[in-house]
Amino acid sequence: MKQTLFTFGCCIFMLTVFSQSPAVKLPSTPKQIVVDSKDNVIIHVYGGKIMKITPDGKTSFITEDIRKDIKRSPYPTCVAMTIDGKDNIYMADQDEVIWKLTPDGKVSLFAGVPFMSTVKDGDLKTAQFRDIEFMETDPYGNIYIAERDNTNKDNLGDFYLIRKISTNGKVTTLANTREHAELKTKWIAGMGIDSVGNIYLSDGNGRCIKKIAPDGEVTTLAGLCNKREFHPVYVQGDIAKAELMSPDDILINKKGEIIFCDSRLNRIIKIANKKVSTIAGNSVIQPNSVNMGGRSKEGYKDGKALTALFNFPLHCDMAIDSKQNIYIIDGGNDCIRKLSFDGIVTTFATAK
Repeated sequence: MKQTLFTFGCCIFMLTVFSQSPAVKLPSTPKQIVVDSKDNVIIHVYGGKIMKITPDGKTSFITEDIRKDIKRSPYPTCVAMTIDGKDNIYMADQDEVIWKLTPDGKVSLFAGVPFMSTVKDGDLKTAQFRDIEFMETDPYGNIYIAERDNTNKDNLGDFYLIRKISTNGKVTTLANTREHAELKTKWIAGMGIDSVGNIYLSDGNGRCIKKIAPDGEVTTLAGLCNKREFHPVYVQGDIAKAELMSPDDILINKKGEIIFCDSRLNRIIKIANKKVSTIAGNSVIQPNSVNMGGRSKEGYKDGKALTALFNFPLHCDMAIDSKQNIYIIDGGNDCIRKLSFDGIVTTFATAK
């Protein structure tokens, strides 16, 4: 952004111009995103490529094919991704295993038993997983996982397990949303971890965000859980009255503020100081009676955060760097947007 003074007649005006570097060209659709210890943006793009973009815009590939060194099945896929403090990347497979990608591009099996799609705690070699949907890493290197059980074996629908891989290589189950009344949900839409090990979950079914403390205590941070099954509304302000529509991916900034994207509102929202507020996005929200699932008008517009437009229903994923810039996969626009710490939205990279 730059400001220019100019005169017109007897008056002096200031013109604010938003400038940005050309967006990086992506080889295909972005699927997952993380930021490493050097503020490089790491992107999994469709086709098994793991791409790196440096802070000054230089691009390279950590690997152009995560399967290339694997000689026999199972072959790596990447449905969820996280990164540790040493810049090792962990990729959840479609079903039952987790792969590790080192900074020099080496892929190896990290945890899980191939072709054993069930749940079992234990060490890295014997633990078993099922249908991993989210992974997050805390500052100490512990990995947290949300797994969906969709077997419907008791005719009660889907539920989730929250599990932890400790730095000592032990896998434990922390919570079961079926068995824990305060966590009960059929749909977790996002997960985040803060610096002290609190786990944050977007309850997509209940339209709220919950926190699991390290001692297991569960609290609702924002949203009136299960108040509206259909025709939701968005209410900002005090967390005791605020309502959410479709909370999705979650991250936590240096201040400990909770930031999430709402996939039907097409907005980035913050929970801080016991208040809910929009920090980016200005789409027109349809009247409550029009769309039973709730919706705002999708769009595409860069500029000041509270005038920007997004298109999230197809996919939203976020990461944050050390300067508190937020990188957002805008699935409907097939690109990555950047929300700068000073409140400007730009297109950072695009597959179009």
